Amino acid sequence: MAICWVLLVTMELCQELNMDNNIEKHEQGINKGVIKLHESMNGLATMDSDKIAKVSERMVEIDRAINTLGRRNTQSTVQMMTLNMLTDSAYRRLRQCIIEINKRREALESNYYSLRKNEVKIKRWKEKGDELSLVKAEEAEAGIPRAKVYIDGALKEIAVLQEAYDEIRRNHNIPEEWDELDAEMDEIRHHIRQAFRQSHRDMVLTGSITQGNAEYLEQYGVHLQTAKNVIAKYIASCDKQLEEGIVPNINHFYEFLDKAVEVFGDEYKNVMKHMGLDNLVRQEFLYRSTQ
Repeated sequence: MAICWVLLVTMELCQELNMDNNIEKHEQGINKGVIKLHESMNGLATMDSDKIAKVSERMVEIDRAINTLGRRNTQSTVQMMTLNMLTDSAYRRLRQCIIEINKRREALESNYYSLRKNEVKIKRWKEKGDELSLVKAEEAEAGIPRAKVYIDGALKEIAVLQEAYDEIRRNHNIPEEWDELDAEMDEIRHHIRQAFRQSHRDMVLTGSITQGNAEYLEQYGVHLQTAKNVIAKYIASCDKQLEEGIVPNINHFYEFLDKAVEVFGDEYKNVMKHMGLDNLVRQEFLYRSTQ
């Protein structure tokens, strides 16, 4: 409900401020302002009136192309890098979608209130009517089209992330009303895969497993030398395939990680016993969709 409210009031504010008209005024204001500046300084060293006019003409295309901005990343980057995060956990990707959507919702809320405050300031400056106040009002109005670009960008990113959320959930057969328990139950699988992924990278790049990943493996009950031996055998099998002209693809690596979960997925229980823990997931303190 909160995001719907933000979008509605943002749209209302855009209409109130008559952004389309303000864009035209803003473009004229740029040209007019530059010309006034040029005249007040008795000309510039390089840019004469004809050159400034040429710059102004070219700004039409720049203003159009600005609409391709307004967001930090492309759709490809958001989905393949922000959501990938070198994790195989569908629940972690869903959680990341939620986090990214919420960030943009908060940005929209901030933009909404900034625009509302500017609207009030503009009204007061115009009512005051002195020269400085009118300049301040003009300056504030000039920023409205830029705000529109970034509002549009945030909404586009939210739409992309919502689509990604639905696709990830559907393609991993996750129920619509999944909850915190579902995510918790997938965590062991995630950490085993991640520990072996990072340790494999260590061995490919340096020939050994770094201290951080050695500790990561132990935290989930995997003996360091056992992991090193398993990874070394996998690397050797890949090298052999490459020598034979067979190129292992990323699915080959995913299968290796799946096998690691199959073999080591219950080893964390030994760590729990050593620590004196009876339960890893305490359901009474989790959000449940059935509550």
